[in-house]
Amino acid sequence: MRRLLSAGVLTVAGLFSGAAIAEENPFGYANLPEKDGQIRMVVAHTVNMEWSSHTATLKRFVELVAIYTNNEIRGEIFPGGQLGGEREMAQQTRQGQIQVSLPATNNLATMAPSLNVFILPYIATSTEEVNYLQDQITPFLVPRVIEEAGVRIVGWENSGWRAFFYKSDTSIQKPEDLAKFKMRVPPNPLMIASYEAWGANPVPLGWTELYNALQQGVVEGGDNPVTDVIGMKFYEVINRMTRFHYTILTHPIIVSESWFQGLSEKHQQAILRAGEEATAYIRWWQPMDEQRWWVEAEKQGVTVDDIADETEWVARARAIWPDYYNTIGPDGEAVADRALAILADYAKQQN
Repeated sequence: MRRLLSAGVLTVAGLFSGAAIAEENPFGYANLPEKDGQIRMVVAHTVNMEWSSHTATLKRFVELVAIYTNNEIRGEIFPGGQLGGEREMAQQTRQGQIQVSLPATNNLATMAPSLNVFILPYIATSTEEVNYLQDQITPFLVPRVIEEAGVRIVGWENSGWRAFFYKSDTSIQKPEDLAKFKMRVPPNPLMIASYEAWGANPVPLGWTELYNALQQGVVEGGDNPVTDVIGMKFYEVINRMTRFHYTILTHPIIVSESWFQGLSEKHQQAILRAGEEATAYIRWWQPMDEQRWWVEAEKQGVTVDDIADETEWVARARAIWPDYYNTIGPDGEAVADRALAILADYAKQQN
């Protein structure tokens, strides 16, 4: 009996040992079950890190779509810019060549100007405000973005607040401190204008060109969430990061509207539900993940600090708003006022 019991214990132990070393979920995003008549859903983004807020969002989205359609829609993720840059992938999503992509809000705004309302510098200064604004204004923006860009927003990813990264012996604290740096800025008119308002000389540059530009001295810094900066090993060419709150980097989960309209009502509802739940998931996941990247930044020798007083930054940046309402659309000021009213409502709820 003892010998049989021992053998049984060893068998069970072996089963649990095997489970413990399993490398991946056998029914996760990377190996969803196949079935006859399955609809293929190509999902693409530009980040090549195995785990980031981008990848976590889309992996969750793909799995939820599989769950809510009983594997009738099977997503395949193409990371690392395999299918092009963010703007190129957004165009392919419009055309239906890609079904789902995750462009930065500022990049999609080149096709959907209405989204520039989120890029107004210092429109919000907390993550909670950004989340509330997204939830309340997105239903208003969805038909506009469909008309402008041919894509439908079904959810949101949040990568965190943009922080300055650069190489210097001293910290950036005042707008005047930017004057000595060639700072990379995404090619978005509002973001370029923000830097100009601070007295800087911004260098518009695409993300995929940035690391080489830092190496070669074409630029000496920029601003991005810590996950991007450290995950892409920019610590090899910079030594400081300074946190502030002029804009948060977000990515809408977009689906091809032509593809979406070709789906059954049941499948459309599954896509919308998956987008909503993936949004809630990443809002929980991202802040925890971000903390480990700040720890990693310091481990890699990066000095991390905060701008002590953002008053002057805010005043200069918000002063440019009237000159750039037209980047949101012919009714840009009205859209901005709608966003401000939503944020005012949020502030009342907190009192």
